[in-house]
Amino acid sequence: MSYTVAVDSGGTFSDCVAISDAGVVTKAKSPSTPPDFERGVLNAVGEVAERLGFSLRELLEQTTIFAHGTTVATNILINHDGAKTALLTTRGHEDAILIGRTVQKVAGLSEEEIIDVARLRKATPLVPRTRIHGVDERVDRAGQVVVPLDIERLDDLRDRLRDAGVEAIAISLLWSFLNPEHEQQLRDWAENGANGDGPFVTISSDLVPVMREYERTSTTVLNAYLTPAVRRYLGKMRDELRGAGHTGAVAIMHSAGGVSSVEEASRRGVSLLSSGPAGGMLGTRALAERLGLDPVLATDVGGTSFDVGLVVDGDPSYAEMPVYAQYPVALPTIDVPSVGAGGGSIGWVEPETGILRVGPQSAGARPGPACYGVGGTLPTVTDANVVLGRINPDSFLGGRMKLDADAAYTAIQTHISDQLGMTVEAAAAAMIDIVDAQMADLIRRVTVERGLDPSAFAVFGYGGAAGLHVDSYSSKLDCPEIVIPRVASVFSAFGIASSDVKRIEMVSEPMLAPFDLSRWRVHFERLERKLREGLESEGLPTSGLELRCYVDFQFRGQVHTVRTPVYEEDLDAGDGGEGVIERFAELYEAKYGSGTAYRKAGVEAMTFSVEGKATLPMPALDWIEDESPDPDAALLERRPVHLGDGSAAEEIPIYKAELLRPGHELVGPLVVEAEDTNVLVRAGHRLWIDGLLNMRIDLGGNQG
Repeated sequence: MSYTVAVDSGGTFSDCVAISDAGVVTKAKSPSTPPDFERGVLNAVGEVAERLGFSLRELLEQTTIFAHGTTVATNILINHDGAKTALLTTRGHEDAILIGRTVQKVAGLSEEEIIDVARLRKATPLVPRTRIHGVDERVDRAGQVVVPLDIERLDDLRDRLRDAGVEAIAISLLWSFLNPEHEQQLRDWAENGANGDGPFVTISSDLVPVMREYERTSTTVLNAYLTPAVRRYLGKMRDELRGAGHTGAVAIMHSAGGVSSVEEASRRGVSLLSSGPAGGMLGTRALAERLGLDPVLATDVGGTSFDVGLVVDGDPSYAEMPVYAQYPVALPTIDVPSVGAGGGSIGWVEPETGILRVGPQSAGARPGPACYGVGGTLPTVTDANVVLGRINPDSFLGGRMKLDADAAYTAIQTHISDQLGMTVEAAAAAMIDIVDAQMADLIRRVTVERGLDPSAFAVFGYGGAAGLHVDSYSSKLDCPEIVIPRVASVFSAFGIASSDVKRIEMVSEPMLAPFDLSRWRVHFERLERKLREGLESEGLPTSGLELRCYVDFQFRGQVHTVRTPVYEEDLDAGDGGEGVIERFAELYEAKYGSGTAYRKAGVEAMTFSVEGKATLPMPALDWIEDESPDPDAALLERRPVHLGDGSAAEEIPIYKAELLRPGHELVGPLVVEAEDTNVLVRAGHRLWIDGLLNMRIDLGGNQG
């Protein structure tokens, strides 16, 4: 027997799945252990091993691939404890990273935050001005060297960097994406004589060889700032795995929606900023395809955040220019906007207004919700669900973690209900109403504000806390159907386990239509060679490599581009790219509205990219035929539950998820208790179990 094991390490829990070569899935959750997250990861694997009747070593010895999604890069950025970084750039452009774009003050902020004008601030500098150094060099827009780089004049700079205790160096020069020679020389100079213990060095022409100086430099600086700590974490993780018996491949989930080797991830920390959420999106895409559902909203309710993504026409949506801590990242990233709304989100009364708020602050894993009994005293969404009877304190995590209902009650009473003059149950219900509304609002932002109708989307609800909220926020948006995956509480880990090896190579060379298609072919062939060489060095078992070519187009004078596929017949057409331009115009109007494409402005090709995807071995899950239609064997009890409509608690049936089988149908109100998640089905909504043991809820229109 062999296994694929995947772990998604979050801020509150580490989730693990092990999938045997026969397609049997075993799952477990274990509390995260910040700052030493690798301990929580191994604990989660140990839980799965115990359920399989193995020791940790026995499971890891049978593991062919260990895949991992991690929040380590995100945590570094949130805590601002990255490497002491220096930036080398073309002299005269030292302040570009500090000045930013005109929109930097609002980059990545919510509408509510943008309206609060008095509090708008630029991004906190990751590199202070004293560690930004200009070097004498210049390459022109044709890639020709105008001013050669004089390495001999930099000896004094080397001493200053060493004396300043610099741990990482970002190098981003003008037009380096057309001619990387000077950046490569600077990298060799910075690494020369370091004997392996010098600063980590990253150059923009290797990382993001694309146009737009600010975005390219921002990405390079972030990579320098994040990677040393990411490298230490991944190194410790790999050593722990090897020491515990794993001899197979180690794969790391990256933000573009695939996995890479631990060695590649250890050079590109910035690519891990959406590591975990990307896993959930890949799991959603695969399961939606299996179920024949499209389009789909992927919604992840974890301990600290609520994440939303779209799968349309079988593909997840990508962010045009993702923003982290107000810094843009010029790398392909699956678009997963989030808000601070999850099981650990803290309820509080705003002192100035007396208004009840929920989040974005989270209790995380430590101290956690008050009901966890590990030091938390502030009321969280999880505490509210306990008070409302939606979570049984004695069956949390299958009874392995007993919750303190009295502590949850006291936390809400002390910090909310006494201040607002309401009952504890009413305060708890108000907290749930607020967090559900926040979740619905985020879904509106990623659908309605993009011209999409949420009522056309099926909703996938996953993450440990999704089941108690997904019926509410989906109903508010008229969504027709909900899918709660069989492994909902560890679904991102499941998606990581079932993901592909993916690599994207890019280069920019701005050109105006009509295009020289022979030049396009040169770019694509060069990128394809680089991509193949990179994948061959990964050391991961891959098969069936698929390559896709893209060009990012824009109408002349515009800022935003549209990624457009290019096929072999396009390169042979001899039409100056006219067929691809027509495709671009169609995609542009699909995104911005009919009639918005204005060909007379001229069309510019900005960036060329090749995407390579290879499949990891992953067994398919068997479809189970309908069994007995009688679900009574799954009935655990009837108990009082507050349904959140302001009325008294109502005695409703409670079912055990593990005993529900294909063919079972139930009508709410009811609660389904699984070992690691609970599901609340509202009145009149039909719950049924499909052949993959997913819970499906038919909403029958807006009940909100």
